[in-house]
Amino acid sequence: MPRKLALGCITSVCLACTMARHSVPRVAPTRLQLMFRPETEAFRAAAKEYDSLWANDGARITHALETAARLRFADIGDTVTRVIVFEGVSSSGYHDKPMRMRGSYPLATKKATLMHELGHRLESELFGASENDHPFLFLWLYSAWVEAYGDDFAKEQVAVEKRRGGVYPAAWDAALALRWPIGPRGGTPFD
Repeated sequence: MPRKLALGCITSVCLACTMARHSVPRVAPTRLQLMFRPETEAFRAAAKEYDSLWANDGARITHALETAARLRFADIGDTVTRVIVFEGVSSSGYHDKPMRMRGSYPLATKKATLMHELGHRLESELFGASENDHPFLFLWLYSAWVEAYGDDFAKEQVAVEKRRGGVYPAAWDAALALRWPIGPRGGTPFD
């Protein structure tokens, strides 16, 4: 086949693919559903507060997380999540294993911790159960917090998480050090 004819066929195929791609209607993203349940009657009010938070801010939170992570809940098949509200350490759960959220947090920390735990779920396919994914989560969680609630909120919640101790202070320090170049006087936006 002459070179010119071959190039014409390739161009036609590419143009047809492009046209087909643009003529297919876009499917609306799957809405992430969280179902909050109190562990006991003592946590009914806290579960209602989380439920109200999700009803008001769920789309904003989902968009911020998916944008910052460049991952989608629908792509990992994690779109319906049961959440137990109790008093203890919050955890992300995994697929059909429910999330667990502390009931006594102030509203701002409920928002941040909910996003933190959803972030673990969003990147869950990238890490093994025994791996500490916090250093990677924190590389993009700050951006999600900023997009959803602003820079002051994000700075306050980093401070809250660092006070928890454990792996959090070092993981946040490492992630934030990679996010911003050191200026003429050194430091990060937190200095």
